Formats: sequence, structure tokens, C-alpha cells
Amino acid sequence: MKTILTSLMMLMILQPSLTQTFYASGENLRSMEGHSVQIDEIFISAEGTILVFWETNDAQCNSNLENLNESWIEKVKPFGVNLVSVCIDKSGNWLAVKPYVEGKGWEFDTYIDINGKLKRAFGITSTPYTILLDGNGNIKCRYPGYCSGDETRICDKIIHCMENSGTLADL
Repeated sequence: MKTILTSLMMLMILQPSLTQTFYASGENLRSMEGHSVQIDEIFISAEGTILVFWETNDAQCNSNLENLNESWIEKVKPFGVNLVSVCIDKSGNWLAVKPYVEGKGWEFDTYIDINGKLKRAFGITSTPYTILLDGNGNIKCRYPGYCSGDETRICDKIIHCMENSGTLADL
């Protein structure tokens, strides 16, 4: 009984730090040009990264990215925060991703999670799914789903942190 209680207490102490750490280091994604890219190379912003998981055939995902692209360009990009999208389409749809993204004219980088490893590393079960990482790769915020206006709230929260402390660490 004492061992169980000790284990539970250790788990409770470690749990907040476990949920806030980025564990996908070393995973590979595919660029729009078809090259394999390590996830560590993508998150090079010292300020932070907005990471959005999406699917091409989901209308909410597309609305989310359209609106987030506009808000990011106007409000957050000047602070040095990156916006990166990761397409998690099922196999067979990958060839359609590049022309789809080029047709939208989005200004952020898009990658494809070919085998779903990154999606599983983050525990993503539905799309769209937005994660905010600070400059050290720590998860500062997770936001499943999409509702019109969410992109403004996300960007405003980022701006508030950047203006008050110069970093997303306090988010």
C-alpha cells in the first residue's frame, strides 16, 4: 500500500511537467517538396511556434487555417512566432496536399505527417488541433477543434505574453 501511495504521489508531482514537454524530438515529417525533415529543424524560432494539425477534406480545418493565416500575418508574425501546419491526411491523399496548399497561398510552412508518428506523439485524435510551443519546445497551450474567432483569441493571447514578458514562457 505504501508503494502504491508513493507511486501515485510521484506521478502527481511529475504529471504537470510531463504534459508540458515536447516529446516528438527526432521525428520526421515530409516537406512539400517531398524531402524528409526532422521535426527539430522545423521549430527553429527562438520566440515560439504555433503548430496546427489538419486534414485537406475537413472544412473546419480549412477555415481555421485561412483565418489563422490572416491573424498570424497581421498580429503575431512580427514578434517572430512561426506558424507551421502539419497535414495528417490518410495515405493516398498526400499527392493532393501540395497543389491544395499552393492554391490557398498560405504564407506559413506546411509539412505532412506521413506515418502519423507526430500525431501520435502529441496524442492528436481530432482535427483541427492547435498547439503553441515556446522557444524551448515546451507546450504552452493545446486547443482542439475550431470555432470562428478562436484564431483572434489565440493571437491576442500570444501578443499579450510577448508584450509583457517578451516570451511565451509565461503563457
